Amino acid sequence: PDTVCTVLKEGNLMKQTNSFQRWKRRYFKLRGRTLYYAQTSKSIIFDEVDLTDASVAESSTKNINNSFTVITPCRRLILCADNRKEMEEWMAALRSVQNRQNYESTQYSMDHFSGMHNWYACSHARPTYCNVCKEALSGVTSHGLSCEVCKFKAHKRCAVRATNNCKWTTLASIGKDIIEDEDGVSMPHQWLEGNLPVSAKCNVCDKTCGSVLRLQDWRCLWCKAMVHSGCKEQLSPKCPLGQCKVSVIPPTALNSIDSDGFWKASCPPSCTSPLLVFVNSKSGDNQGVKFLRRFKQLLNPAQVFDLMNGGPHLGLRLFQKFDTFRILVCGGDGSVGWVLSEIDTLTLHKQCQLGVLPLGTGNDLARVLGWGSACDDDTQLPQILEKLERASTKMLDSTQVQTLIWFWTVLMCLFCLIQVQQILTYEDSVAAHLSKILTSDQHSVVISSAKVLCETVKDFVARVGKAYEKNTESSEESETMAKKCGVLKEKLDSLLKTLNEESQASTILPPAPPPTIPREQLMLRANSLKKAIRQIIEHTEKAVDEQNAQTQQQQVFSLGRAEEDGGLVEEDEEDEVEEDKMSLQSSYSTKHRSIRRGQDCYTEKCVMNNYFGIGLDAKISLDFNNKRDEHPEKCRSRTKNMMWYGVLGTKELLHRTYKNLEQRVLLECDGRPIPLPSLQGIAVLNIPSYAGGTNFWGGTKEDDTFTAPSFDDKILEVVAVFGSMQMAVSRVINLQHHRIAQCRMVKITILGDEGVPVQVDGEAWIQPPGYIKIIHKNRTQTLTRDRAFENTLKSWEDKQKCEFPRTASAQTPLSSQPEIVSEEEASLISDFGQAAGALIHRYQRS
Repeated sequence: PDTVCTVLKEGNLMKQTNSFQRWKRRYFKLRGRTLYYAQTSKSIIFDEVDLTDASVAESSTKNINNSFTVITPCRRLILCADNRKEMEEWMAALRSVQNRQNYESTQYSMDHFSGMHNWYACSHARPTYCNVCKEALSGVTSHGLSCEVCKFKAHKRCAVRATNNCKWTTLASIGKDIIEDEDGVSMPHQWLEGNLPVSAKCNVCDKTCGSVLRLQDWRCLWCKAMVHSGCKEQLSPKCPLGQCKVSVIPPTALNSIDSDGFWKASCPPSCTSPLLVFVNSKSGDNQGVKFLRRFKQLLNPAQVFDLMNGGPHLGLRLFQKFDTFRILVCGGDGSVGWVLSEIDTLTLHKQCQLGVLPLGTGNDLARVLGWGSACDDDTQLPQILEKLERASTKMLDSTQVQTLIWFWTVLMCLFCLIQVQQILTYEDSVAAHLSKILTSDQHSVVISSAKVLCETVKDFVARVGKAYEKNTESSEESETMAKKCGVLKEKLDSLLKTLNEESQASTILPPAPPPTIPREQLMLRANSLKKAIRQIIEHTEKAVDEQNAQTQQQQVFSLGRAEEDGGLVEEDEEDEVEEDKMSLQSSYSTKHRSIRRGQDCYTEKCVMNNYFGIGLDAKISLDFNNKRDEHPEKCRSRTKNMMWYGVLGTKELLHRTYKNLEQRVLLECDGRPIPLPSLQGIAVLNIPSYAGGTNFWGGTKEDDTFTAPSFDDKILEVVAVFGSMQMAVSRVINLQHHRIAQCRMVKITILGDEGVPVQVDGEAWIQPPGYIKIIHKNRTQTLTRDRAFENTLKSWEDKQKCEFPRTASAQTPLSSQPEIVSEEEASLISDFGQAAGALIHRYQRS
């Protein structure tokens, strides 16, 4: 259909009215270059908004309520979405109309590559000027619009006339400004005029530049260099990418996106390990929005992704062809677990190294890796990126939580028994009719038994062939076996047709002498037919056993590989009926063993990186998650979340919901049953930080009974939870009386008929009765921060800075002499000075 008639997007939004700025829910529909809205989707009359000269912007800096503004020459609409993802989808659809592009909500947003500005309404503390009309931005609360990536300023009326010259992302976006020389392709400066900070100094003449009276002088969006208009030509045309050049992927390195969804990238020597940034925009009372914008200003916008807008899959796929790259996750433990699970799915453990910027509530993994308990200041991001470049690497154990529910175990066993009973029925039918064929001397009995036998084998072969046609794991083997079953079915049809004709002839003609076919030939054909069905059954049983042993899936009647390539019908050997019947019966003993093994077919529920809990702590976490889902506005800040945890913990202190948990669960550590004391919960720790920084193991050193806890030793710590008071006291005092064991595998059995709350890294659910197994899965490279090393390095750098000015001041009288020193001599003098300084420094310390 035509674009004018196609509905690009529709749905419910909140609209701010002109009277007392109240919010009312309206149904919106975007069709062509017009936005329609009414009370409901079934309304007859819709109001219209012409989007010909419209622009779209977020309504505030933090944007807690996910609102955005549609600005047209005639009116202004302030709309609010239910969540940030929906808001960004609406804004992308409206921008595509403005840019005359086709909008697809399922594909990756191409705003980064179109050069369009991403507006948001903001205020300014000093005089600021529009980059379009170059006039001052006036107003009290909202001075105009600012691009979240390049800080391009504009009036709301001028935003639609702004050129699409936002920060470059790929080689194609640079256009004609690209620099090509003998060294290859280089990146030029990307200049933005005016609105410089108060303390700005020119990088050429070192004089103050910028003005509060007009729009003047220039600033590079990449290296942050600031120059006068007259000095701009004297600066080197190549951009050095600034302080974060090690982490920045220059646009010249990103050629395009391949057809398979990966970057066609060629990293320059300055970017040996590019940085992929994931930001949870909802973390930290929506502080993630500020960090998201700040990262786009410091780095290439194409390497920064919002987890609330598509998750981590797209970013990891775009970086998958890099040999090595680093990942920075800005969010809580849930965001980190989300990214780690996607890394596990794409098997990128050997390529990437993961760091954490704590924006959540607990931030246990960030505490263990040395990145602190919280980060609220987005102005410190350049220093954080510098520390990330100096970080060391350490392995983090990832543990899988497997579950097996008793209800499904019973159903699986019943299914297995039904399948076995059906196969046994085939066996009895084949054996009975083969016996009649071989022992009877009556022609009619032989024919009727042969017909029934052929019908039985035909039915069985048809079912086997259909099963192989549905099998998708080994396509070649399945096709081969399906063809053999088809050939056998055709031969059986031909045989049945002959038997039916002979049966009809025998009823019409008078009694005839015994059949002319020799008995030996009849026995040979019967045995050949019998061996065919035995072969199929044996291949089926063998495939079932192999698949149960290798994959441990809940599949019992599975069809495997046909090992013999010979025909299934024509055989030249003679076997006796009794031997074949014994072999058929012995093949089913394997089936019963596979049924017993089927009870151990666990399914992976999730991956644990921090800790696992069952009972009291899981109940508190589950109540908090329910509360946050019901009232998200009450759980937007870290302080409020900690208060809610305290309230729910106090409630459980009075109710004691799981005071006899030891009677409802059984615990095994490395296959050894563990007697449990009277407790309310069990916690399994992978890292030495629990529930917001608590060292629940009670220490970090080795003793006579247990080894020192670590997150890279493949060992889990199991502790008992006696009550809410113990959990609160553990935040202050290192308690050790609740230690249970250290092991590599934990198995928990939930008894009874009711489920028990279970939580993994803060995500809780009700687990039905059955088995829970926790075992090691793999390891991930993480970036750890060594604060002691940083302090030592900082003190050394400070001393070096103090020594260099003294050396420079001592050499000032010599600079007045006309003698000229060559570059080689200057380098030798510099090396000698550094060696002498190091020698003196060592002598002073000794």
